Amino acid sequence: MLTIVVPCFQEEETIPEFHQRITRVVKRLPVSCEILYIDDGSNDRTADILRHYQDGSSVRCLSLSRNFGKEAALSAGIDHARGSALIFIDVDLQDPPELISAMVDHWQRGYDVVNMQRNLRVGDSWFKRMSARAYYWVMQRLVEKVDMPADVSDFRLIGPAPLAALRALDERSRILKGMIGWVGFRTIELPYNRTVRHAGSTKWNAAGLFNLAIESIVSFSRKPLRIFSLISFGLFVSSICYMLASLVAGSFDIHHLIVGMASFMCVGVAMVGEYLGVTLAEVKRRPLYFLKHSSKADPVSLHPSMASIEGKKC
Repeated sequence: MLTIVVPCFQEEETIPEFHQRITRVVKRLPVSCEILYIDDGSNDRTADILRHYQDGSSVRCLSLSRNFGKEAALSAGIDHARGSALIFIDVDLQDPPELISAMVDHWQRGYDVVNMQRNLRVGDSWFKRMSARAYYWVMQRLVEKVDMPADVSDFRLIGPAPLAALRALDERSRILKGMIGWVGFRTIELPYNRTVRHAGSTKWNAAGLFNLAIESIVSFSRKPLRIFSLISFGLFVSSICYMLASLVAGSFDIHHLIVGMASFMCVGVAMVGEYLGVTLAEVKRRPLYFLKHSSKADPVSLHPSMASIEGKKC
């Protein structure tokens, strides 16, 4: 079975059209499928619409107790999927559901992960295109031992082997783009043209992208710490040379040196703080999410760390 995981947040305008199209696609696929909607704490009619579509077997829905974020919603999909493989797709129809058949075809050819790579970003603002380009440029240079191809969205198919590997990762600071690249397996990128949003507005902004970049760096890279160590050593050597030269010239002023070193140390302490923040989140072992409602036929979570955190089921 293939599970299609659809995270939703404030998407009451797009769900009816999406459900109509995804249902047509599922009927033509050569494998049995279920659609698993994840309501990430929406305040509009999203949850009510999803409950109208669910039938407990081929269409199910989960409602999180509040807005935990897209990574948590996708993680809930991983935990509660009944299929041996799954597909992530957004409900806004920027990622055409009709491409799922090509993804399944490549999976049946032996690929474990099928990533969809955006060729064209129709409807995206100049700022969004530039910020996304900057994000991938930074990630490809700072993130270590993780393959993060540019313009690969969350629209992807994950086969049984990488899905089992993801379920074995019990991290609290989760960046699924990086985690999927980190576990490896046979992967292919399929180019596609992203279309305009069907209705509503995007929930992403510059602050969200910046936070995603910081989380990605501190979760998968120690390069910033190494760079800071090298710069610190260079400044230490430079300060010694400066003091010796100033003493010889008779113009030594300790205040300039103190201000420069203190400013640099403040930057370093802030960077170390980011790493400590991630460590603190891991030590606390807080659940990634809580369920408010789920389908009656929904199974117990397949992830051991999630089995005891569900709220009321309907």
